[in-house]
Amino acid sequence: MSKVVISVANKLVQKVQGLLEYAWFVSPKKSPFSVWHEDRVLPKFIKAIDEDDKDYQEMMADTLSWGCNTKVRFSGVFVVSNAKFIMNVRLKSHRRHPDSRKAIVCTRNYRPFKYPGGQSFLFFLSCIRKILIHQRKKSSHDIISGNVALLGNCAYENDNYYHFWADVITDIWYIRQHLKEEDLPDYYVTPHANMPWQWDILKLCGVNKSQVISYAKYDVSSIEKLIIPVRDKGAYNLPPWLCRAMHDMCGWSPKLQKGERLIYVSRADADRRRISNEEILRSRLQEVGFEIHTLNGLSIDEQQQLFASAAIICAPHGAALTNLVWCGPEAVIIDLLSDRYLIPCFRQLAAQNKLFYYAYACRQLEGVKSGLIGDIIVSETQIESVLDVVSRHAVHVNQAENII
Repeated sequence: MSKVVISVANKLVQKVQGLLEYAWFVSPKKSPFSVWHEDRVLPKFIKAIDEDDKDYQEMMADTLSWGCNTKVRFSGVFVVSNAKFIMNVRLKSHRRHPDSRKAIVCTRNYRPFKYPGGQSFLFFLSCIRKILIHQRKKSSHDIISGNVALLGNCAYENDNYYHFWADVITDIWYIRQHLKEEDLPDYYVTPHANMPWQWDILKLCGVNKSQVISYAKYDVSSIEKLIIPVRDKGAYNLPPWLCRAMHDMCGWSPKLQKGERLIYVSRADADRRRISNEEILRSRLQEVGFEIHTLNGLSIDEQQQLFASAAIICAPHGAALTNLVWCGPEAVIIDLLSDRYLIPCFRQLAAQNKLFYYAYACRQLEGVKSGLIGDIIVSETQIESVLDVVSRHAVHVNQAENII
């Protein structure tokens, strides 16, 4: 009975929330304060995928029940004149970094914009106190002139290598496909944790430090022209142009020649999603010619060159596999995932880069419910299967004689 009551109550709350959003929120396509630019990138990439689909179906074949999420209903870029945005801080117990934030975008009168990937009415309510304080102070230090882009704003994580590339850096590329040069951003509101590798990526992609405004700098800001990209972000539904955008942003020229090295990327130095029996796996892989690497301490260029030189990459699922976009043609990616965390981002990214991709759903150790955190164990059967994959593909890189 209690479950029925809770279910009815939840549906009622969702209905009320929907009505309040309909009454108070405004569409970026209809607001007199915004200009909407319809997506002109997605259609041509979808056409290219349809043409290549048959050639790469076999590369992606598997039977796993992948996690899924709803795709955005519409995509494009909108520009708001005299916009307000409010930053919200996640509960301390749920934060991995103290500067993590998410923003809600409003008109000059604090009417929030409703768009795919935007924030909910409940999120807006949590920001009311900040709005009232801002209105009372009317301080001038949080007024930003010029064209300003709001990057990312998908996940609370601001220190994740994958999300920084996939949600932040490629937002810049996406904006550039829709706006004239004179309308491009002067500044970028960026979710970052002031990590050296983040500044290195920004520099590599032509963004100066003086152009970066941290999410944590202002609670409430007034912006002359605010640019917001609307598209699929996160790890479930990757836009089909993501790999191309990463290449373009850093001036990467895809390699024509195939790599030759066999590389295992370890997460032994991570605080989550490690392989509990990694010593056994590493030993078996080393017997057939694998090099063992951790990416901690490597520069962005060193990570790019490492993956570009690889014929086969084997790794537990983690942000390091973002680097598969630098791999040469038909490289092999072996992704070891938790059976409670089947996230398809690297599967989709591998397809865009035309790589062979093999996923293994490994048993998560007891004691931790979350697949995002828990360590895994690679079974003996799975290790043998990995070696079989290596054996079949290594023939093409003159490694067959090493396979036992």
